[in-house]
Amino acid sequence: MEDLWKRAKTFAEEAAKKSQTLTTSAKITDLVSETAKRSREFAAEASKKADEIKTAALKQADQIKSLSVSEIIPPQLASLSIVNSASASSAPEPPSPSELRKFGVTDDLRDFVKGLTSDTFKHFPVQDAAEEVSDVPTTTSNVRKDLTEWQERHATLVLTT
Repeated sequence: MEDLWKRAKTFAEEAAKKSQTLTTSAKITDLVSETAKRSREFAAEASKKADEIKTAALKQADQIKSLSVSEIIPPQLASLSIVNSASASSAPEPPSPSELRKFGVTDDLRDFVKGLTSDTFKHFPVQDAAEEVSDVPTTTSNVRKDLTEWQERHATLVLTT
């Protein structure tokens, strides 16, 4: 038991010596000075990064403001009631249940489409046929117009309902 007390006493003496070493005013002053210097450096770096982010955000906002609606929304979709919300009175009549059935728009299909996210398309990408030259006409937005009238109406009903 005395051995344990001796070891504890030795440990306490060493701790006291180290404590005295740290409390000398010169070391504390140096430590505080170094800490303040590093804090100023970190603050300056953070401020610089914040300014860079702000500048980039403002540039992107200006680019978005300069785009016209037709550049953002393809002409094919501009006529959709979701996009064209000029007034409720000018909105087309909602499709009848028989029209929805005729074009294959079911509740299950709408639920499926609602579940699609950008990740869906990342996981199942369409093979890019860059070398293929298509004879399908394109519109001004460079979107191919290769849907039949039925397919176009089906897609429009799915998107609007």
